[in-house]
Amino acid sequence: MYLKKNSFKMILILFISLNFIFSSGFAEEINSNLPVKDPRSDGATLLKGSGVTNLFSIDMMLDSVKDGNSIGLLFDLGGINKTLGDREIDTSKIYGDIYTGPYPFEKDETEYAYKRFRSRSKIKKGKSYINISYLFMNVVNSEGWKDKGTIAVKFVMFMEKEGEDEYLGNYEARIDFRKDGKRFIKVPSIIEGPMINLVHSENPSEIVIAFKTSDPVNGEVFVPGVGLFRNKAISKSHEIKITGLDPDKEYRYRIRYGENMTGSYKFRTAPSDSAGQVIFAYTGDSRAGTTRDDAKLMGVNHLTMERLANLAYRMNSSLIIQGGDMINGYTSSKEDFSTQLHSWKNSISGFWRERPVYTCIGNHEALVNEYILKKRKRRENFGLDKWPYETESAEAVFAEELVHFRNGPEVSDKRRPTYSENVYSFRFGFVKFIVFNNNYWRGWMDFGGSPEGYIFDDQLNWIKNELEKGENNPAVKYIILFAQEPVFPNGGHVKDCMWYYGDNSVRGSQYHPESGKIVLEKKGIIEVRNELVRMIDNNKKVAAVLGSDEHAYHKILIDKTVPVGKPGEKENYSPLSDLKHSTWYIVSGGAGAPYYSEEPTPWNRFWKQNKNRPENNWAEKGAYYYSSQENIFIFDATRDRISMTVYNPYGEKIDFFPDLMISRKN
Repeated sequence: MYLKKNSFKMILILFISLNFIFSSGFAEEINSNLPVKDPRSDGATLLKGSGVTNLFSIDMMLDSVKDGNSIGLLFDLGGINKTLGDREIDTSKIYGDIYTGPYPFEKDETEYAYKRFRSRSKIKKGKSYINISYLFMNVVNSEGWKDKGTIAVKFVMFMEKEGEDEYLGNYEARIDFRKDGKRFIKVPSIIEGPMINLVHSENPSEIVIAFKTSDPVNGEVFVPGVGLFRNKAISKSHEIKITGLDPDKEYRYRIRYGENMTGSYKFRTAPSDSAGQVIFAYTGDSRAGTTRDDAKLMGVNHLTMERLANLAYRMNSSLIIQGGDMINGYTSSKEDFSTQLHSWKNSISGFWRERPVYTCIGNHEALVNEYILKKRKRRENFGLDKWPYETESAEAVFAEELVHFRNGPEVSDKRRPTYSENVYSFRFGFVKFIVFNNNYWRGWMDFGGSPEGYIFDDQLNWIKNELEKGENNPAVKYIILFAQEPVFPNGGHVKDCMWYYGDNSVRGSQYHPESGKIVLEKKGIIEVRNELVRMIDNNKKVAAVLGSDEHAYHKILIDKTVPVGKPGEKENYSPLSDLKHSTWYIVSGGAGAPYYSEEPTPWNRFWKQNKNRPENNWAEKGAYYYSSQENIFIFDATRDRISMTVYNPYGEKIDFFPDLMISRKN
């Protein structure tokens, strides 16, 4: 009897233990041979639902819109009982407003697509009608609608709560409708895009047009004079390759999705090697601002990003390159991460439906497992790149949501996330762009991964090879490199980026489950930075190295006389005396994120003390300058020179470089 009772107890304890292990996912993670150590094995707690910006995904919002009546479409949140942060919610306590208007507004009058709201309806107890009938009245029917159309809809929502009501955020969507008699019916809609992608001069005969729809449909793109191109399968996500194009030629296109077709849009293919001029724009850090409405829309500052994209469009930029921190990020929810990227893509859609946009990963493009660890009588919060890396990492979802080139390096350790579509290069005319990722594989030195700013050898070797290929290619006149973390920060992130106040002990690390040890990389952050600076210096075609992250505009000219620091130096920083050229390191982090101001660094103090040097004449504001204004760069490249003008969102000039290559010619 004693043995039977104790056997039963042992079995029960074993069952409870196994149930805990498998329900927590702990056993699966331990057996998956990850290059990071599970922090829970050191007593850390996994925080579920942390960092969620949007309580509702774009799919949840769209699923809440249903066929309606003679007023408009029905909006009913009643089918939702949990938010993206896995929080239970009573939607009957939700109230707010719905704003509705045509999209694109007066599309036959303008080239640049934008929204404009005209009607408003109240949300009560999680329900409302999207008032479309008002838009059919003669006095406001700007589109001449008869029986169908496309609307932009903004939901501003609050929840009743004891003490103080809770702000639930703004959500925006595009919805197609048709009239069935007097009743309004919801039909499949293009909710994202279209976006012109992979326009490049190595193969100007092909591009990719991407868009997303609210429902699975057949997607088709018709290019007059070229052909009809289709999706291979019914889908919500469409990436359609267009072939048979000529270089530097304008084409029209239309998209059929389900029963609807868009208006006629246009795109221009990449120039051939004989291009005479290339104009392009650069900006970064469009994550949400500090106020509500369009400055804080689903994790993005729509207000500033849309304004800057339109400025680039009006100044004839053929493409925009973007330096990361598009979104708030730092979320544990893949759906929230995707919804924020959805919001960012729509903020720049007026530009993107005609001209390509190329981006990189910022520290805020973080999809993480968030932990809290009590250590030495204090608590630490930290995040690790979410796994499984093939489907849940920031790198995987970034590649899933955006269309970039797949010519980056192979990872040296196959257990790590991919570089595909977050590290890449391309050529547009005679300008080569090298996009690197110094926010790869977010980690913590105690458990594995990479700190902000760090670059592993596999990527460093790839950058070196791409620079050499550009140097040896006669079709390349100028090289532009960009990544999110500034190589030389000047305000807001002096504590990290590729500096950390000169602390070379900061480095990447990997976990080896066989030994149970964390192995640090041989090179520290300062060694990595200096190696990158030297390989850039060895290339005569580099016009500038661009960054973001610091919410401002700043520039610094680096040559063999500027103190930048070497491993082991804590003060009296020395220069890299073996540098051959002067190189511009320039930051645009002014696309809407909360601003930063200047901080002292060895390099900016140097130029402030050496104002009379001739290099200060190479640009209007000298060899060093810092401005906290929101900003965008417009580059104008010919075969004789490459100039750069810095503008604020209102078109006012902040700075001007007559020729970035003067630093390479001297």
